[in-house]
Amino acid sequence: MTNSKFMRIILTTFILFLAFTCFGQDKQKADSLRKSYDADMKILSSALSEAYYPHRPEIYSLNESLFLKKVDSLKQPFMKMTNKYAVHFQKLDKNFIPNERREIEYFFDRIIQDYPYFHENHTGNKVKLSKSVQKKLDKHLPDFNNPTLLSISDVKGYIEGFLRHKSSDEVKKDIYKKSDNKRLDAYLNLIPKYFTNQECKEYWQYHYLFAHIDDWGTKNLDGIVSKFLITCKNEAYKKTIDSMYTESANARKDHLIKTYKTVDGYNLDIHIFLPDSIDKTKKSPVMVYFSGGSWTKGNPEWAFYSCDSYAKKGWVGVSVEYRLADRHETTPFEAVKDARSAIRWLRINADTYNIDTARIVATGNSAGGHLVLTTALANEWNEESDNLNYNATPNLLLVNAGVYSLYSESSTDWITRDLADKSLAKKISPIHLLRTGLPPMLIIHGTDDHSVDYASAKAFAEEMEKLGNDFEFHTLKGAPHAIWFDRRFSGKVSELRKAFLKKYGYE
Repeated sequence: MTNSKFMRIILTTFILFLAFTCFGQDKQKADSLRKSYDADMKILSSALSEAYYPHRPEIYSLNESLFLKKVDSLKQPFMKMTNKYAVHFQKLDKNFIPNERREIEYFFDRIIQDYPYFHENHTGNKVKLSKSVQKKLDKHLPDFNNPTLLSISDVKGYIEGFLRHKSSDEVKKDIYKKSDNKRLDAYLNLIPKYFTNQECKEYWQYHYLFAHIDDWGTKNLDGIVSKFLITCKNEAYKKTIDSMYTESANARKDHLIKTYKTVDGYNLDIHIFLPDSIDKTKKSPVMVYFSGGSWTKGNPEWAFYSCDSYAKKGWVGVSVEYRLADRHETTPFEAVKDARSAIRWLRINADTYNIDTARIVATGNSAGGHLVLTTALANEWNEESDNLNYNATPNLLLVNAGVYSLYSESSTDWITRDLADKSLAKKISPIHLLRTGLPPMLIIHGTDDHSVDYASAKAFAEEMEKLGNDFEFHTLKGAPHAIWFDRRFSGKVSELRKAFLKKYGYE
């Protein structure tokens, strides 16, 4: 090897060494800078949470001008923070700050986008965004067809909000009157209008179909799923949807499915899990499940495992389908009627399924717990087709993190937004319906429930005690809303339920 070649090799190696050393140092600096940035942003996010979320009703009640000023005041600390770090990141990662600013823009524009809906919720006044504001928001439309943005949560959140509002208008069209899955149909009809990029279009079709199967099940989805599997080019999407659909369809095959009510064109199902052997001389107690989901979503399949477990113990396990806001465009008023109809149906058909009508237990989580309570309390709220000679009240009630008040609650404003008389909500609001002589109840609630305030559960229990009703109220200290699901507390919930059933001779 000549000296010149040797020197070139040495020089090249040295240059590469310097490059890798500098790269490593730059990466360390970038990582350190991001940690510092994330820590500062975490502080700002915490401050935003305190300033915004508890005060949303007041903020959205402002007129547009004051509302925009308020939103801008909440946004500015985040923009100032990006300015503070911009110079440093420019040398290390020139795309970092622009990407952060875009996410911040989308987050706060989502808040602005929601203004007409929440302003009406909190004030009763219908408004539209001014043309200048709407024009600013419309500048985001081209991003809908940029596949590289599908990984950014705030961009997707904005698009979800956009489609939510558009679908609320879309679903009012006559073509959806006979739809059994109204909101999904509306989403799928809107997507081709706003998404021309194949990758983006398929992402959102998959997104809403996945969510629907997960949250509402597969009833009457055969045509929609078949079309998706034929037209979609993304094999991973197709595999997931096909697997979910098949699993759900199979879960519906191993038990009885009966229509307990036909209303507004919907056939509502009751899923019945019977014991393997039926002793006609000894009737079976019944465990009836009402799924939770804020009256907007809910899937009878969520209770299939529990229903089957009770059937193996000699019970009749039952899971009830009821009307939901994001499937049937209804409110809890309809859901309450459905819950009461289902209990009546079980009493009417007791002989057919060897049911002990003196031992019907109803159970539910969250909104499902609310429905359980209203089967015993909302005596004035019945379907016209119901046979009122049959009692809609179960013999025992089990409520996990239930909803006890639907009146003067900002989180449930959507329920009464179209009612001239908002006080009608009291007709299905458990705490406003309490009376003496109620069946035994088990009420379990966590102190850290941020979906349904613990204080509302405690107030309900105190009123129950004043009336002398037979009930147990159990507080789970530190427990969140999903006490039936959280492993830290689900065991205790199960233990309390078993003890309560045993107390009344059901176990």
